[in-house]
Amino acid sequence: MAAIGTVFQPDEVKLMRSVLDEATIILPKAERTSDMKVKFASRILAAAANGERDPNKLRIAALLGEENERPDLLSSISRFHETQSS
Repeated sequence: MAAIGTVFQPDEVKLMRSVLDEATIILPKAERTSDMKVKFASRILAAAANGERDPNKLRIAALLGEENERPDLLSSISRFHETQSS
């Protein structure tokens, strides 16, 4: 969870929103729920509150979380990066 009192600049909010959208697209359609988006947003905010600004690292934080509960998504993340660089 984001630290109390953390303030983000408009460009940082835009970055986090973009990362949230990209992370959600990676999920299978059946898993794109409001609850999952809230979980992703919380993870992105926590990572950003700790100073992370790299979109790839924020996306990974959203998808995997600290506890790495979804190691099966690693291949999806890799495929996503490949399509983005093409």
